[in-house]
Amino acid sequence: MLRQKFNQFLTTKELPSSLAVAWAVVDEQLVVKQLSEAFYHAVNKPISQILNHHLHRCYSNVSEVDISLPSDGCRAFHWVNDSGIGVQGVFTPYDADNHLWCVSVTEMDLDERWLMELHPDYDHAVQSSDEWLEQIEAVITSSPDEVFNVAVNQALALTDSQVGYLHLYDDKQDQITLTAWSDSALKTCQIPDMVHGPLSDAGIWADSIRTKEAVIHNDSATALNRTGLPEGHFQLTSHMSVPIRYRNHIVGVIGVGNRVKPYTAVDAKSLIIFASILWHCVELPKSMRVLTKQSAVIRSQREKLAHTLVQLIGAVSDAVELKDAYTAGHQKSVAQIAYLIGERLGLDKDRLEGLKLGALIHDIGKLAVPSQILTKPARLTAEEYALVKMHPQQGADVIDEVEFPWPIKEMILQHHERLDGSGYPYGLKGDDILLEAKIIGVADVADSVLSHRPYRASLGMAKLVEILNQGKGSLFDTGIVDICIELLSSHQVDNITRVSHLNLAPVIAVELDDSLCIAREQMTAAGVKVAVVLSETHRDVVGVIDNNLLDLWHSPLLDTAAERTIDRNIENRRVHQVMHHDYPSIEPSMIVKDAAHLLDEKAVDYLLVQEGDNVLGCLTWKILANAHVQFDDSDMPH
Repeated sequence: MLRQKFNQFLTTKELPSSLAVAWAVVDEQLVVKQLSEAFYHAVNKPISQILNHHLHRCYSNVSEVDISLPSDGCRAFHWVNDSGIGVQGVFTPYDADNHLWCVSVTEMDLDERWLMELHPDYDHAVQSSDEWLEQIEAVITSSPDEVFNVAVNQALALTDSQVGYLHLYDDKQDQITLTAWSDSALKTCQIPDMVHGPLSDAGIWADSIRTKEAVIHNDSATALNRTGLPEGHFQLTSHMSVPIRYRNHIVGVIGVGNRVKPYTAVDAKSLIIFASILWHCVELPKSMRVLTKQSAVIRSQREKLAHTLVQLIGAVSDAVELKDAYTAGHQKSVAQIAYLIGERLGLDKDRLEGLKLGALIHDIGKLAVPSQILTKPARLTAEEYALVKMHPQQGADVIDEVEFPWPIKEMILQHHERLDGSGYPYGLKGDDILLEAKIIGVADVADSVLSHRPYRASLGMAKLVEILNQGKGSLFDTGIVDICIELLSSHQVDNITRVSHLNLAPVIAVELDDSLCIAREQMTAAGVKVAVVLSETHRDVVGVIDNNLLDLWHSPLLDTAAERTIDRNIENRRVHQVMHHDYPSIEPSMIVKDAAHLLDEKAVDYLLVQEGDNVLGCLTWKILANAHVQFDDSDMPH
């Protein structure tokens, strides 16, 4: 039975020929006497350089490994092949009389622990975050002219190499640009005069671009015999290069060489990661400069759009009031009351802006109501009132396809809804009603009660308080009612109109180094008369230019060449050379009457309205006049 069991094992002759077992027979001096085909392919060198030669010719790193051949049994040793791949060699006695051993070789994972133990510096290169941070920091903080030279020298420090280089690659032109060498290479290398060249003319250092992966030559003498290097090139004993990738394109190659210990795929991983981070460090400042310019353009466009939107809504509000002369000013009054209530409720600036705009067009649906009903000097019939009650839905339909950054549609649709569900058009209750709609609803009632109507005079403040208190908690939000009564009772709405309530004139931003000619063109294109000047770093306002200042520095082209040269020199002056460093500014919360006094006191044409670093626009006498702000004779400037 025992003999039958052993017969179940395959003999060497019975192994399939397709089984690629890499083995060789060596003598006690490690000279190769026989080899398998798989061993030949694994070594990847001519047979004349393998057979009857020391094992070192097959694996250059074997000489650094202390191989003591076993007298019986088997013994395993580890080394790195010339392509940086880990190898395990198992030596077994083959012919004791002739002192021969059989060695079978197997390629191994380069991250195996034995490799770390064999070369502790690998562990340091991959896992030492402090060293990595130092290499990257050195690249980031270097000047643009020196970044590639610094990167090469840091790659040497990372891989413990002696020479290195970094060259750029244009995949569209298939062309190499010789870019940077390490300091150590420059001492021993004659730099060629040719800076650009096709990839096909490059030596082994460009193999990583051709193969699109890391390339290692731990036996560079053999590799160089096949490919050659240009005359005057520094001598290579070992070499590793990796492609530099950015956005799925190879943009360059970085290589190192002449390390005492062999390069491995662990080193290649390390250098590939370094190269990737390196290129992002190179591209990041460029991207940030582009992003900064784009952000400035987007910010300017957004400000223009916001100003246009405000003007458009104001125009729509005026159109509604033109149709209903008896309610002229009603929407503006509602917007003012609603804004002040929102302020007291603690709404943020952006939400207050939306509340104001929604209130300005809350009755836009009245455009669809017949004029004879809106202007009827008597109470409406049930049928007529039913038509009027359709205006919230009709108003929402008008702006249905307009995208606002605020819930304007809901404000219009819900401003007649009531907490108990008795409102219209949908009978919404409680929290189903938007807060802004609740505020506009109370402000709408307040202005309607206090205003004159064709069929009645103003009902007065006492009646308003009675109506709001009766509906408090059932029809209207309690907190909103209390704030509204307090505001109207103290006449704050009558006496206080803030700058933030007005349609301010737009401004644009220009750069410190812009010429006066460019500034004039930008201001003319935007249709503005004032521009703020922003700092390069913090992007805060450091000055102001306006049309008056530009006119002062502009002279018409005269006839003589000398005069035209002077004129061009004036136009080419920079903004920072002529801008107003001291400019009059106010906060948007300032009362309009106080702003008018400030305009008069400083004898200026405009005031810059600024909230922190954010410039909202500028206030002029024309804007005050168009806003129909009422002043006592004592308030008006003389």
